[in-house]
Amino acid sequence: MEGNNPESLRMAVSTRSNGWICLLIFSFVISVQYVNSDPIPQPAVQSVDDIIPKTIIQNATEKGAVCLDGSPAAYHFAPGKGEDARNWMIYLQGGGWCMSNGTYSTHDLSVESCPNRATRDMGSSLHMKPLQLKGIFGDVQAATYFYTWTRVIVRYCDGGSFAGNVDKPDPVTKLYYRGARIFQVVVDELMTKGLKDAKNVIFAGGSAGGLGVLVHCDRFTSLFPKGVRVKCLSDSSLFLIVKDPQHAKFFKAIFSDVVALHQPTKALPAECISKMSPFECFQPKNLVQYVKSPLFIFQSEFDSFQVQNTFSMDLYKAIKENISYVSPSDMALLQDFKQQIVSALPQPSATKGYILTSMFGHSFASDSYKTKLTFGDGKSKSIESQFYAWYFDKDFVNFIDPSNVPYMK
Repeated sequence: MEGNNPESLRMAVSTRSNGWICLLIFSFVISVQYVNSDPIPQPAVQSVDDIIPKTIIQNATEKGAVCLDGSPAAYHFAPGKGEDARNWMIYLQGGGWCMSNGTYSTHDLSVESCPNRATRDMGSSLHMKPLQLKGIFGDVQAATYFYTWTRVIVRYCDGGSFAGNVDKPDPVTKLYYRGARIFQVVVDELMTKGLKDAKNVIFAGGSAGGLGVLVHCDRFTSLFPKGVRVKCLSDSSLFLIVKDPQHAKFFKAIFSDVVALHQPTKALPAECISKMSPFECFQPKNLVQYVKSPLFIFQSEFDSFQVQNTFSMDLYKAIKENISYVSPSDMALLQDFKQQIVSALPQPSATKGYILTSMFGHSFASDSYKTKLTFGDGKSKSIESQFYAWYFDKDFVNFIDPSNVPYMK
């Protein structure tokens, strides 16, 4: 047969080899173009520091700073390099909330009953594994301006946005609601590890952790003397109880239950508590108005978590699959939601920065891919570069994406 002819075989192998060589060259060119288009410096070699083991706080139990199941609080610590060792980024991990029951449990377990959450890493340090640093923290795929800083991720295991402070365990479930104590003991331990001598500090958090940043921002910044640059970053944390009663049910139920269960009153700003109920002060749109410290907010105008749970899974799927699938009535719903997000922003000032993007997503800072995006116009700068400019007082950053239509990236 012709296929067994040696010359034919040589030609086939040669053609196949040339094809592979062309593919490799093409892939290399694409990679070089991608790296060269990224203004953020890339490390030459992956560091073992990208995978960070957990650190258990030894005296956490005696101080009552425990996870839902009573196990001690934990965090992940990556020491800085060179002069940046005195620059710190402390990040409160997100992960939704836990409630007294499973009525509003979500398929991704971002909302679930506290007894269920206590059996895994979001409710027990016993189940926590090492974390890989991503996004704004920097890793070999997406090193950021903060790659050489001292970076800390505080593990989220209380289910109440680091705000709860209930003295005794639940008499029925035997669970603990001590998020505020977890935050305090972690900060106390970090102070002994060099935080007290920091030169620049970013106190950040995403999603439910970003809500924790809003709760503790002023308390945290007050720990440092004048001359230390300390600013807060809240990412994807403007959770809204929207005006329409039907669509408001999800977050109204969650916040009501979390406040009753975790009792965050002592952690919330005293000025807010003097004027409103704990339930009202726990809502980001109210809480953000009482943060006096420098604060930066990054938020999607069409936050995917809120669209999915406030409106419907069908709308969520339509946006993800093809924006043309969204009906005119649903598009009007989304545009009204955007206006409510805009209304929840703090007044722009020298100490209050924000970026609202029309990108459809949630919790961007911890995602390596999404941290490079801001708007869908193809012209805007990266999230990191704009936050960096705001943090170091190089630019006034108050940007609202003019698009009234969500986009996927």
